[in-house]
Amino acid sequence: MAKIGARRKSVLEDPEEVLNLAQRLLERVKQQWKWLALGLVVVVIAVVAWGLNARVKASREEGATAALAQVRPKLAAPEANAEVAKALEQVTRDHAGTLGARDAQLLRANLLYKMKNYVEAAKGYETLLKGGDPGWDTLINESLSYCYEGLGDFKKAAATLKGVEEQVSGPFKGVVIQRLALLLEQAGDYKEAAVYWTKLLDEGGNPALQPYLKEKLAAAEAKVKK
Repeated sequence: MAKIGARRKSVLEDPEEVLNLAQRLLERVKQQWKWLALGLVVVVIAVVAWGLNARVKASREEGATAALAQVRPKLAAPEANAEVAKALEQVTRDHAGTLGARDAQLLRANLLYKMKNYVEAAKGYETLLKGGDPGWDTLINESLSYCYEGLGDFKKAAATLKGVEEQVSGPFKGVVIQRLALLLEQAGDYKEAAVYWTKLLDEGGNPALQPYLKEKLAAAEAKVKK
């Protein structure tokens, strides 16, 4: 078996073999360099595309913010009406997909509710439901429940508010539960209303409200027995 040292010596003494070895190494380096260059080009293109996209997105957001800023002052006026709602809808359409458009849609829905146009207000709120942000959806669903209540659909209003009650906490939870119990009574579901009146009593809360809650519970239970 030939020794390693002897093999190295043989290679060095043969110029043609040294040349062939160098050429093979050069070809391998060339092949690797092509892939490295291609990878570098891909990275550069990705970075440039990301930068352009970020710039375009920022520009669109600025445009939406500027357009909304022109309409906002009109909302504070006592005569805020359908024309203002239309202007907000235009902002939503012209700048779709931006945060400014979302804010414009929310302001429009709030204005329509204030104008007692509950049908259009509900449609506006419904388009704002995302399904991926519980906090945001809770806010929108509470607003929707007021729209359904305004339309006289107390059953749907109560069903919508139940989802809100499950998400909120603290003092606001008591407010939601009380309103939910009242909606259920208006929907004629006294049995379930009694469940929420009981829940409010069990949670304690303001002692001054206890007599009122007991009275509401007793009235709901009496309705169930009839």
